[in-house]
Amino acid sequence: MDKDVLVKISGLQGAVDGEETVELMARGKYYRKNNKHYLLYDDIEEESGMTTKNTIKFNEDKVEVLRNGMVNGKLIFQQGKNSQSLYGTPYGDILLEVMTKKIAVEEITDNINLLIEYELYADNTKVTDSKIIIDINGQ
Repeated sequence: MDKDVLVKISGLQGAVDGEETVELMARGKYYRKNNKHYLLYDDIEEESGMTTKNTIKFNEDKVEVLRNGMVNGKLIFQQGKNSQSLYGTPYGDILLEVMTKKIAVEEITDNINLLIEYELYADNTKVTDSKIIIDINGQ
């Protein structure tokens, strides 16, 4: 059963010259199947208006982010593990690697909060320490 939700995604990236915060709000669909959470939402790029469809499948041990559209790729987060993927952008493909430090899932009534802390590497060079907070509000 799909449930309409409001999705708020906050990202914090630490860089050499400080931290950068990114926020996104979107309407989406949520369901749970076989003890895994599924979140589907569209991300619309402001300048071009192009859409990227996002699917996030997660539980307490693993998060998979699949993106199709203006950006194409799949990121896998597993605590204490590295994962690599080829990420397609309008500017070319980038080899990304994530080293996941923490995954936390909190369920409170109609809200689900997902936290991911990780190190991001591009072409074998550390780019940033990052944190993503995804708030799924079912009301």
